[in-house]
Amino acid sequence: MAKPPALEIYATDPVAFIDDCVTLNERGQPFHLEPWQRELLRLAFAFDAEGRLAWDTLVLAMLKKSGKSMLNALLSIWWMYTQEAPNELYCFASDLEQAGARVFAMMLRIIKQNARLRASATTLDLKQIVLSNGTTDRPMAADAEGAAGSNQGLTSWDELWAYVSARSLRLWEEMTPVPTRRNSIRLVTTYAGILRESQVLEQLYTQGVGPAEHPEGQGVQIHPTLPLYFNAELRTLVFWDHVPRMPWQTPAYYRAQKRSLRPSTYARFHENRWVAAESVFITPELWDGCVDLAHRPLLPTRDVRLLVGVDAATKSDLAAVVGVYYDDNRLAVAVHRCWRPRPGDPIDLEATIEAYLRELYAGYALERILYDPYQLARSMKTLADAGLPVEEFPQTIGNTTKMGMALFEALKGRTLRVYPSDELREQAVHTVAVDSAQGFRLAKERTSTKVDAIVALSMALHAAIRGGRPVAAADVGADILGPPGLRPGLEREPAAPRGRLFPDLDLATATTDRGAPTDPEWVENQRRFHPRRDRGTGFFGNR
Repeated sequence: MAKPPALEIYATDPVAFIDDCVTLNERGQPFHLEPWQRELLRLAFAFDAEGRLAWDTLVLAMLKKSGKSMLNALLSIWWMYTQEAPNELYCFASDLEQAGARVFAMMLRIIKQNARLRASATTLDLKQIVLSNGTTDRPMAADAEGAAGSNQGLTSWDELWAYVSARSLRLWEEMTPVPTRRNSIRLVTTYAGILRESQVLEQLYTQGVGPAEHPEGQGVQIHPTLPLYFNAELRTLVFWDHVPRMPWQTPAYYRAQKRSLRPSTYARFHENRWVAAESVFITPELWDGCVDLAHRPLLPTRDVRLLVGVDAATKSDLAAVVGVYYDDNRLAVAVHRCWRPRPGDPIDLEATIEAYLRELYAGYALERILYDPYQLARSMKTLADAGLPVEEFPQTIGNTTKMGMALFEALKGRTLRVYPSDELREQAVHTVAVDSAQGFRLAKERTSTKVDAIVALSMALHAAIRGGRPVAAADVGADILGPPGLRPGLEREPAAPRGRLFPDLDLATATTDRGAPTDPEWVENQRRFHPRRDRGTGFFGNR
């Protein structure tokens, strides 16, 4: 059998290298390049007579699930085996990853799966890849000092939109291509980022694309159909695509994605469009789709378990408490209460939030109360000592993303029932999402608008979803129902009947399920847990 040719013969032809040497993907399945990928790589890697490329930076920006990371891994492998050995390659992790970058892990698996590549590898581990020609590739965290002074031939940057920290910006500047090699390149694979946050990528975008893609684009399109742009002065080549080109990117896939993603996220992931950091989060149609005109606040009961979110403020914003519960297979809003500060009269957390949570504890089966400890540490310590099931939920970007997605998915999937409330609706439609590379948080549209009840609702929903579908509240122990001292007389009485989702009747004529006139205890519960506008308390409770 003839000996396979040396891999150096592929030095100017990455397509031939991939065809001949990468027959299996990282999962050991048959692999081949798509026709558009072959055309793109042939155009991008056109070497001159001296073996030089016309560019130093290549940006491959395309839709999510378009094989970006795979292309990055394949091109990095090709460079390792064919370019100026012994060479140095670095695979950088974004601010969202650890040092073990995804592209590097994919490279390891591809080399192990393909015998011809594996035969030339002397070291294959999570710290480095070393070839018999002396070339190395190492994964690196976003740390400028870690790679200072290198003589790199290729640096790999996956998801450059997420390089937003000061240290990652320094790293990008530090790892500029070196002049001592025939070719020293930066290879970028990504989709679009967040305007004014993904600064490195945004600059590459406006400098690299043409005016047809962006009014300030400085590049020139060099292919009649592929969106491939070249800026000769800056030696930058940019492929910025908006078209789904892979076989699995089907209309059904995108319909499902559109149902589950926020509009701004969908635009970034699946259209490769830049988005503003602040975007509409809840449209009136999205909220109204979950409003059940027959649904009412839940009367005190211990037959269901409430999950509660608390958003505290004392001066400029509202303070809010929202409780939800499982009603069959859907979540439903049980209660909500807001308090508004007056000029010169900040909210008294002990007299408002703390007192209201004690009332809820006395009347309902509380499973969990999530709160941000920023302003509530003292109150919640007091409530915890009294036996209330409070749990810290700091407003980190990870937590705000989780609770925001819990709310969005509940509204989008209509798995939430909301009773009619002008107060909740007004806050909902003024809620925006503020995106960052690490996630997003809920915020108000303008300083004058308030969204605190929606923040509390999102916390309650996260608590419910995280805990899963609860068991029947009848199985809840006394520690959940509350100590006898907070439930006077309860220890001598049977459990209250399931709370009725009552119609919005005047209290003087309200009736029980049996049709009898409401007794004074029922009326008092109405006043305590569901204050009405016509009693002079407004939308914001007993202030």
